[in-house]
Amino acid sequence: MNSGSVWNLLSQFGDIISKVDHLLCEHDVDTEIVRAKLTLTDGSSLRVSESLIDGQLVSYSYYWLNGNNDLIVGWDNAPHHRNIETFPHHKHVKKQTSVRTSRERCLKDVLSFIHGILEE
Repeated sequence: MNSGSVWNLLSQFGDIISKVDHLLCEHDVDTEIVRAKLTLTDGSSLRVSESLIDGQLVSYSYYWLNGNNDLIVGWDNAPHHRNIETFPHHKHVKKQTSVRTSRERCLKDVLSFIHGILEE
């Protein structure tokens, strides 16, 4: 995902994103790193970190925090919860120790999930 693609995706969710801070897209020959902090319209934030190889998402973490920086939901695919049905994809709900299965596996999925919550 190049910086243009990131901006296109973020613009699709402009009704819930009030500010984009620290957008970083680093490129190497076949590797790309994307990092960002998104401030959402309710005062919460989403911390984004993605690594892509040859355009394929290989690792990610998306941490949605409230205005006090307390965890709402954090998604990642670090391979350390082998007992989870969707291994390595999982999410942490309200605290790091509350690990659950996750169907959200990319930034678009996560933004769609958050959009659904904020639009309720």
